[in-house]
Formats: sequence, structure tokens, C-alpha cells
Amino acid sequence: MSRKFSFTVPYTVPVEDLHRALITDDVWRSRFAEAETATVDLSHPDGAGTIRIHMTEKAPEDKVPALVRKVLRSELTFSRTDNWQPLVGEVAKGTFEVSTGGINTAMSGSYEIRSTAEGSEIEVVGTVRVKVLVVGGAIEPLAEQLLHRVLKGERKSIEDWLSAESTA
Repeated sequence: MSRKFSFTVPYTVPVEDLHRALITDDVWRSRFAEAETATVDLSHPDGAGTIRIHMTEKAPEDKVPALVRKVLRSELTFSRTDNWQPLVGEVAKGTFEVSTGGINTAMSGSYEIRSTAEGSEIEVVGTVRVKVLVVGGAIEPLAEQLLHRVLKGERKSIEDWLSAESTA
């Protein structure tokens, strides 16, 4: 069985700036520069105004919830691929796919960035499925919460990058 989810991540920057940051290689390189167990592969297969970001990372053992540690078969690793399309008017769409090693998890869905009165936001809509007998349903909300925390961390990174860029 899978679990559906949706949430938004608000930004204090205009949608044009958010989109420009999301499709800029330097943003992602700086985001992962100090992540010792992470890799990032960037490409623009759909041309200008787009990006494909493939990220992998090993979860630190002390950050893995006890429930998850009980069912891990090996190290917990994450693989995430985001694809962003061009900004059309004040909207840009994207997709994401996440899988894990150590536990059989699949997450996928869509992004939409748009303007708000305060700046912009990313709407995230997706599904998550953890294929572990008995406890898979209990782990699915944890996977959703993790994605939400990661995207909030990316918000800080992107807003900091934009702020530094405007003062340079």
C-alpha cells in the first residue's frame, strides 16, 4: 500500500528568482559542497530554463529513527532525482523520484512553484511506499517528514545563495 501526501514550502523571494536559483548549477554545488557522503550530478537535458539534479547521500546512523534501524538490511542511502521545467508566466513544474538502499522505499511526485503575496512557494504532491512487512505503513510518514525537512533545508540554502548573490 502507498501513502499520498502534499505540502507547500514557502519562500520569501519572487518566483523568478526562485526558479533561476533552482536551475543554477552553482546553487546545487554549494548546497552539497560540505556534505561528505553526498554526490550531485547536474544536467540540462531539456535545454535552457531546465535542470535535472540527481543526488545521493548516506544517512548518518545517529539520524536514522529506531524503527527504521530495526528493519535495515544495510546502510541507509538515499537517491533523489529532481527535474525542473522552464518558468511559464509565474509557474514552473517539476517532478521528483526518491529511492533508498537498506530498506525498500519508493517516493515520487510533482512540484509546482508559483507566486504568493509573500514571495513564492513550492507545492509538493506525491506518494510514498515502504515495502516492509508489518511496519512499512509506520515508516511512510517518517519518509514524508524527511522529504519535508530536506526541502526546508534547501529553502534556507537557496535563499542564502540569492541573498549573497544580490550583495555581490
